[in-house]
Amino acid sequence: MSPTTNGPALLVALALAAPAPAADVIKAVRRTPPPPSASAWREGEVIVSLRSGVLDRDAERMLREGGAARVRRARFGRSFLVTVEPGTSVPEAVSLFRRMPEVEFAEPNGIVHKSQARTLTPNDQYFRFQWNMKQVGAERTWGIQRGSARVGVAVLDTGVAYENYADPVSGRVYAKAPDWGDTPFLPGFDFVNGDPHPNDDEFHGTHVASTVAEATNNTFGMAGLAHQCAIMPIKVLDEFGNGTFFDVAEGIDYASSYQAGGERPVKVINMSLGTDGTSEAVRQAVDRAHAAGVVMVAAAGNTGEDGVEFPANLPNVIAAGATDARKQRATYSTTGPELDLVAPGGDCDRDDDADGVFDCVFQQMPDPDFLDLGRYDVFCYCGLDGTSMSSPHVAAAAALLISQGITDPDAVRAALEQTAERLGGAPADGRNDAYGHGLIQPAAGLSGLGFNQGPVR
Repeated sequence: MSPTTNGPALLVALALAAPAPAADVIKAVRRTPPPPSASAWREGEVIVSLRSGVLDRDAERMLREGGAARVRRARFGRSFLVTVEPGTSVPEAVSLFRRMPEVEFAEPNGIVHKSQARTLTPNDQYFRFQWNMKQVGAERTWGIQRGSARVGVAVLDTGVAYENYADPVSGRVYAKAPDWGDTPFLPGFDFVNGDPHPNDDEFHGTHVASTVAEATNNTFGMAGLAHQCAIMPIKVLDEFGNGTFFDVAEGIDYASSYQAGGERPVKVINMSLGTDGTSEAVRQAVDRAHAAGVVMVAAAGNTGEDGVEFPANLPNVIAAGATDARKQRATYSTTGPELDLVAPGGDCDRDDDADGVFDCVFQQMPDPDFLDLGRYDVFCYCGLDGTSMSSPHVAAAAALLISQGITDPDAVRAALEQTAERLGGAPADGRNDAYGHGLIQPAAGLSGLGFNQGPVR
């Protein structure tokens, strides 16, 4: 596994400064991503989970015997992030811990990365350029359901530009993106920096969250598919779009166990990230969330080949592939038997709808040029492509179904799969490895299943 972004990206931006007024300036710049890590895991870090009944004093002893220099305990369960002594390799440490009878499992703290495809193209126009919303029948969908503030979607990503905040440690000044309107936010967490302010120091997470719930029908900006639902920002990816298994597992557990007013508002978790590795810590966190009634959606990956990435390939995660504006599989979209559904992911190299703008998926996000200058208060309406973009469409559709009254995660998945538009020659009641069960059609799911159960108020 290598935490990579796929080549240089083209940015054409209409900068929307906050708090400064919008600047009607078009600019183009080539952006080269940082080099990928040479390792499939975070050097010197091992995840160790202990069996139930192991006493703290025994845990301390065995972690020390395993060469632990520092230990960070998970907020949930019996897992520890162990930083081993210099000179001890990760495979050596994993092998040593696995031989200990107190250990349930030990694994490297593997690296995950955002599932964005190659290019991004911003745009200064609004809903008429959101071909993706039209492809999933958004306008008809909104006539049935727009979402409920009692239904939260946790976005595990690079953070979200959701607040005006001056960080006393880093000195960074963050701003709230301009087109959130009345979108409610649930208290999230930054697992990368260890604080309760999961602001976006990249751009990916804000773009993903905006597909779910950017303010809509407010004469400004662009639209979000489930725009009356709440967003919980969970930062598990750093400023380069990379993160670790431990933080992803922590983010899943945080979101699925969060309570407010005696209720657990997070009903959907979106993970526009992936890896070709695997993690028992993440798998167990996914299973706990599913048992708690949470729908989980993840990006299938952008290799363009067979082999859905982890964690999308887990049984309790809906794997989302990507279509382009032609309603065909995007060339980068990963295929395989684990693929469940497809949704618009875009293709920033094409203009198949002939509107004069590349067929990216457009949403608000921090302007990458200004991020390079240490500015986190300037925004653009930018286009990205990738299964990272398709995943939040599916997550938003799930949130709409839950708002309509379908609350069991398996029932939500069934509703999405049964009402999807079959593509690529798939039979009416079947699937194929290129499109899964097909292209999501939320309106069909809302009107055909769960309509009589009533919306969540």
